Amino acid sequence: MTAEMVAPAWMHQQLTAEQYDSLSEEQSRGIEIVDGMVVMVPSASLMHNRLAKKIAVALELAGAPGWFADLDFDVRLQDVPLTVRRPDVVVYRAGTVDTVP
Repeated sequence: MTAEMVAPAWMHQQLTAEQYDSLSEEQSRGIEIVDGMVVMVPSASLMHNRLAKKIAVALELAGAPGWFADLDFDVRLQDVPLTVRRPDVVVYRAGTVDTVP
């Protein structure tokens, strides 16, 4: 096993919301946090992503004004213990998502 294959120490301990917020975009890509613990999320297949896109477009077209359906962003469900998921499709009301990085 090479050094590149060893996960960093922060991936083996419970993370707080503050620690998660300090991660770079590269560090947080490909992971979810469940009850404070890092869970690796493999990349989806091309077909999976195409289907998710079609579902998001259909949901947004069918939805009421002021509702959006999007792909590929983290959804923070709770801070203690920290739970951050990255669902395939997220439907949300305009103004409820923090768009400032």
